[in-house]
Amino acid sequence: MHARTTLPAVLLVLAAATGGCSSDSNDKADSSACKTALQRNFEDAQTELAAGGEPETKDMPAECIGVDTATLKRYTGEITKEWLASDDADKAVTDAFQDAFGDGVPVPDVTESASTAPQISDDCRAWIKDELLDSSETIDATPGYNACGDLSSEQLDQAVDDVTNELIEQGATPGS
Repeated sequence: MHARTTLPAVLLVLAAATGGCSSDSNDKADSSACKTALQRNFEDAQTELAAGGEPETKDMPAECIGVDTATLKRYTGEITKEWLASDDADKAVTDAFQDAFGDGVPVPDVTESASTAPQISDDCRAWIKDELLDSSETIDATPGYNACGDLSSEQLDQAVDDVTNELIEQGATPGS
């Protein structure tokens, strides 16, 4: 079972419990027993998913018959909210991204310092310099993409600023 189906599958189990068999009468229903039964169904679904199976849609727990729909929805929301705040939810989301993307999508390091930032290649610097110094009003993007294509927009902007500052220090002017 892929982790990316964990949340929808488990929520489906809970949603099934909130539909159908309830009434607006609270005559013989034990609300706390109902919430416990819903929590148990939720945990059973998680266990089935962790074992690689598909959780089955369950009928309304007998403890919930007679509990009003608003209370069932509230319990479902509370159970879901508690799970989403858990380490299990964090792991499920991480696993889902890993299953979906594997190593194919790099995750940026938001703590990256300037000393660990990617270095601008000589080819990229040369392209930027050529574009800054040529007298044309257009940008030759294909060589630029080939030379600098692995940079983010922010990194490319920074590289352009760096090369511009270097050229200013050297006294270069456009078209020279």
